[in-house]
Order: sequence, then structure tokens, then C-alpha cells
Amino acid sequence: MGALTKDILADNSLKLPSLKNGILNLGFFGGLIIGGLAGWAIDGSYLTAYMGGLSGSVVIQGLIGVTNKTEAEKIA
Repeated sequence: MGALTKDILADNSLKLPSLKNGILNLGFFGGLIIGGLAGWAIDGSYLTAYMGGLSGSVVIQGLIGVTNKTEAEKIA
């Protein structure tokens, strides 16, 4: 749910999964997976899953060194 909220608020749309040049982009499903895993692994809380989906992609982009939206779109 957090991933859906983030995508709708950030771009006013949902990014669907796509396959470009042999690279799979999960779209908002990536955030759903991250949120679900965070909620399950940490404490089984729906709130943790929501926050994981909301901030999961931002955290991962920060860990790999993506600093702006243009670089994030190149990776996706």
C-alpha cells in the first residue's frame, strides 16, 4: 500500500512493470515486495509494511548512490 501511495503522489500515476533491453523493471511491485518483506521480517505489522513500501525504493537508491530522479530513471 505504501508503494502505491508513493507512486501516485510522486508522479500522479502508477508505473507498471516493463521489460526494456532485457532488463525487468518491477514498477510499483518492487515497493510492494519490499514493504511486505519489511512488515513480515521486522514485526508483522501493517504499519511497518506500509512504511517499508513507502520508503523502500528511496532507501535502496540511497544505498547504491543514486542522487536524483534522472539517474533513477536510467537504472529503471
